[in-house]
Amino acid sequence: MFRQASQRVHISFVAAKAILQHLHAMDQHSRDVPNDSVGFKALAVLTPIFAIGTLFYAVRIYTRVVPKYKLNVADWACTIAVLAGFATYALFAAAVSLGFGKHSIYVSHQSVHRILQCLFGLPLTGLLASPFSRVSVAFLLLDFAPSRTWKIVPWFLIIFQIIALFATEFIELFQCRPVRAFWEDMLGEKYNTPSVMWTLVRSICIY
Repeated sequence: MFRQASQRVHISFVAAKAILQHLHAMDQHSRDVPNDSVGFKALAVLTPIFAIGTLFYAVRIYTRVVPKYKLNVADWACTIAVLAGFATYALFAAAVSLGFGKHSIYVSHQSVHRILQCLFGLPLTGLLASPFSRVSVAFLLLDFAPSRTWKIVPWFLIIFQIIALFATEFIELFQCRPVRAFWEDMLGEKYNTPSVMWTLVRSICIY
């Protein structure tokens, strides 16, 4: 019995030693990981594109105000889309500044908490940009519709975009229940099933 106990202790010691060696190797590997971020590279790509889009928007609004004020619903829908784009860009930039895009060993637990909050808001604001830009185009088409029959199509697209947007925002907002379970560890939290979220992705692609 004593011999069996000794063997078990030896096996446990060997296992513990192997675990310590593995942890030491992981720590050594972690030290070799560079403290860089792919998030800043993504910002370097997105920023010029976003700046060009903002410039086109500014030119459009300027021509609608000077020399005569003639802003309409299409312009205001486009404005909402641009503001949503600004909010999305700001949230992504904030997440990158907090460490999003870095190796996890260089990001503190508090920063991860705040990054997840930024990432939670990203789709909520980003989802507004594309539908409202399409709504803006649809309102422009209303001015060129030759008859009431032709106007049915743009109005259908506008109503469909708004309904789809509200449905998608609702599913995205309550994908975690309670909502703060997205960025906090909580007991009894509930999440949408992958099939629901895939349906959400497909709906985004459609509208």
